[in-house]
Amino acid sequence: MQFLDIKLFNKILDSHFKNYSHAKLAKYSVLLAVATSIFLVLIKIMAWMATNSISLQASMNDSILDAFSSFIAYHALKYSSVEFDSEHNFGHEKAEGIFAIFQCLLIMYSGYIICREAYEFFINPKPVANTSVRIAIMVISCVAVYQLLYFQSYVARKTESLVVKGDSLHYISDFFMNICIMISIFLSKYFIYVDVVCGVTVGGYVFYNAFLILRSALRDLMDEALPINVQNKIEKTIINVDDVKGIKILKTRSTGMKKHIESRIIVSNRISAKEACSIANTVEHAVARLFDNADVIIKPEIEEK
Repeated sequence: MQFLDIKLFNKILDSHFKNYSHAKLAKYSVLLAVATSIFLVLIKIMAWMATNSISLQASMNDSILDAFSSFIAYHALKYSSVEFDSEHNFGHEKAEGIFAIFQCLLIMYSGYIICREAYEFFINPKPVANTSVRIAIMVISCVAVYQLLYFQSYVARKTESLVVKGDSLHYISDFFMNICIMISIFLSKYFIYVDVVCGVTVGGYVFYNAFLILRSALRDLMDEALPINVQNKIEKTIINVDDVKGIKILKTRSTGMKKHIESRIIVSNRISAKEACSIANTVEHAVARLFDNADVIIKPEIEEK
């Protein structure tokens, strides 16, 4: 989203977090999410007790789920960053994909709560009280969620962490929910069911986000290849290395925050085995420079006569 990509802010963040690893940056992002969601839960509980707003109650329930989800996300990132061991020879990165499915279920449940509460309000509408309190809470919530959402969007672009992306989708839903609530506040005196309309709209958007998370998680767990444009960039980088005659095999996948690239390149039959290995090493370094966090394996194969 364009409003979450401001060059000046990005440069400030780049300067401050330049020495952070991807794993550390992702964990910091999720801890900030936990703190923000707890703050939102507390202020929304107080506001809900002072009003009868269905959308505010739904927003409070959603923030509770967000806090729980972000807390679990932190531990999922902590586990996924553990290096390989005797039982998991390829590391623990796929824990991100597994947790993303759990996030998907949480978001679906959140969407169900929103739609259920909207239905109950439709059957038994209640007047909304203390609109000034609701406005104040929503303005505070929007500011708090925006600063978190901007940082999570920045971290997601930097690390491509599936957990951070999924966690940020929670708060995108929360941000638009707050916007809808403010709309309902100004229009409820003219149309009492505007609260229901806003609640159902946000509920539908939450279900849509759940689908996005599920799709990303399944792609990650099924070792789907990197996008075609990324593969083309890798191929171009390999071919541009001196003495590389062609590419026989290129395999790519993504697990969590790490890219995995394996390739078998064709080299001239006029060079020695030592020179072929040197070319392969050069290709590995060239491809690795394309990504912040990648595991690259290049094997040379002598050109057929």
